[in-house]
Amino acid sequence: MKHFFIAFVLFCTWLYFGFQYYECKVKNLCVATVVGVEKPKVVTPKPVEKPLTFLPFYIQKNSAKISIIDSTLNPLQSYFDHLNTHQKEELVITSFFSKDENGSIALSRCESVKNSLASFGINTDRIVLQTKQSDFKFDSDTYTKGFAYEFQTMSDERIKSIDKGIASKILYAGFGSKTFKPDNTLNAYALELKNYLAKHPTKRVEIIGHTDSNGEAEANMWFGKERAKSVMEYFVSQDIDASKLTISSKGETAPIASNTTIEGQRLNRRIEINITTINYK
Repeated sequence: MKHFFIAFVLFCTWLYFGFQYYECKVKNLCVATVVGVEKPKVVTPKPVEKPLTFLPFYIQKNSAKISIIDSTLNPLQSYFDHLNTHQKEELVITSFFSKDENGSIALSRCESVKNSLASFGINTDRIVLQTKQSDFKFDSDTYTKGFAYEFQTMSDERIKSIDKGIASKILYAGFGSKTFKPDNTLNAYALELKNYLAKHPTKRVEIIGHTDSNGEAEANMWFGKERAKSVMEYFVSQDIDASKLTISSKGETAPIASNTTIEGQRLNRRIEINITTINYK
């Protein structure tokens, strides 16, 4: 009996140390602890924020007025070029306002910068505007970092929304005169139209010329068609399939504003783009 008890104790001792060896040496499940020393805390690093980049505009304290920083360098061209070469991206602009200002002023500045970009020919459908309060001080009532921006890839829903604007467009690219003058607006639209038609091969484009009421009605019908023809020829020069383009004129017969004012006449001198589906028989 005595020998059995000794053997049992030895077996239990062997079993205990064997289990400890397996757990610690083989499985590496043992954690050494030292009295009075805390386990090191796991610190999750904070994500590094991207540095802000800014549009080249001055803002003024408590004013919606904005001014371009250096117009001689044509600073808006790079944004125009980027959007044209990245058809699936949009420009996101954050308008900052100081703690001493009302947030509504940032909204007014948004409209000012949007109008400035539109005048340069940038499609405002691809601009997203937002406002944010920031802790900054004006330097002599002006500040050079009022608008941060970034380019981001558009969602499928946003692209569909942009496509609707491309499919029904009014252009004012140099149509105030009898001669054709393509500008940034038409350049950008041609690229968007080319991209659109590549995605929708069964679509066709109708180009309609309009005039104001100055001059004879018959002459205005001719001028409208000539302007539409000039736009068609420009589209073809940008590698848009001529077989998908048709032209027509409504002359002075479909005004969208009063011809009794200079501004109304300007609005009536336009090109309308309508896109429809080709019906194959």
